Amino acid sequence: MARMVPGDGGRDAARNGGDTADTAGSAESAGSAESAQAAGSAGSTPSGASSATGSAWSDLPGLPDVPTTAGEVALSAAQALEAQAQEAQTPEAQSQARAAAKRKANGDELEALLLGGVPRHTAYEVCKAAGIPYDEARRYWRAMGFADVGQARAFTDADVDALLRLGGMPRSGLFTEEFAIQVARSMGQTTARLAEWQVDALFDAFDTAGVGSEEMAEFGYRIGRRVLPELEELLVYVWRRQLAAAAGRVRQQLQEHAEGQQAVGFADLVSFTRLSRQLSEEELARLVSVFEATAADTVAFGGGRLIKTLGDEIMFAADSPARAARIALDLLASMRRTEAVPELRIGVAYGHVVQRNGDIYGTTVNLAARLTSLAEPDQIVVDPELAKALDPDAAFALAPIGTRMVRGLGEIEASALTPAE
Repeated sequence: MARMVPGDGGRDAARNGGDTADTAGSAESAGSAESAQAAGSAGSTPSGASSATGSAWSDLPGLPDVPTTAGEVALSAAQALEAQAQEAQTPEAQSQARAAAKRKANGDELEALLLGGVPRHTAYEVCKAAGIPYDEARRYWRAMGFADVGQARAFTDADVDALLRLGGMPRSGLFTEEFAIQVARSMGQTTARLAEWQVDALFDAFDTAGVGSEEMAEFGYRIGRRVLPELEELLVYVWRRQLAAAAGRVRQQLQEHAEGQQAVGFADLVSFTRLSRQLSEEELARLVSVFEATAADTVAFGGGRLIKTLGDEIMFAADSPARAARIALDLLASMRRTEAVPELRIGVAYGHVVQRNGDIYGTTVNLAARLTSLAEPDQIVVDPELAKALDPDAAFALAPIGTRMVRGLGEIEASALTPAE
């Protein structure tokens, strides 16, 4: 049943409307989907429970011994009804029908588990319950990257809660609607990639373990019921740590009166186009994965930030010239130790940048990208500003490589960066 929102009678109307429509026109999901909601609730781990009983991850080896849940009871009932309705069919047809019913029941259970409830409301019902105009709600949904589903019953009580929170920002008088949309877009774009990444990793693990396509929804539900609360808490933990780090960087910049001053670097795989024609799709995917993972670890360890990955290229930033130089040198060293990854070209520049929505822009960024194309394999090329900042530091050696014409930026006195001997 939908939870009531204090002070909002429209929410009750949405709930009743959803119940009526489900009874009249959603018989196909009334068994498995409703039970899936109960199963998802029963299987969820309360916040903090893992600290008292041990992490839910440790329970995974016992996966085949999962106790019978309400969702599994519903699945058995659905199979029984399906069998009764097909007594007159051939054994092969009965088997196919049972398999189809099982796949649907498992899929409904998994969807309800991941959404935190059974989809039962239309878009208009959600807007009415939250007290948010439909056009405003659509702007939030688009910002979060959600597809337009028309008036299908694709929304849960959680969608009402989310609209209440987003809509509450401009209504509080503290923030504008544009700010709320930016918050929604930042979360949508970031978590979309996160979700794709995690699902791909999970199904790759299923494939490696020999789990068939017909069993994946069932295995996904069982594993999700165990680990979803753990992943949710980890997500909030990582976000809070990153939020604190970002706030600290801004505070430091303000204290040092160096707002917008950063070192920006690009690292590019040599001969990637040629390799992409020689390697199989699986080998190419493995190469990119190893490159991105190694680069991300190296940048994070060096105190920098991985701004973006572009397949054969990564972009990073650091608050100090020395930190950026050390990251660039460590990137070369780490890739040399990784046989699966070819040589790198790296360009780094230091100057003012514009930060926006987790990305950075400006002439410094463009210069770093151009310097990367000028570098030889396994070489780091830096601009005059970075070379000047690093000159007093005995940890680095700089060798002028002459005046280079940089497209769109004119002539640049570039230098090659190496570790001091």
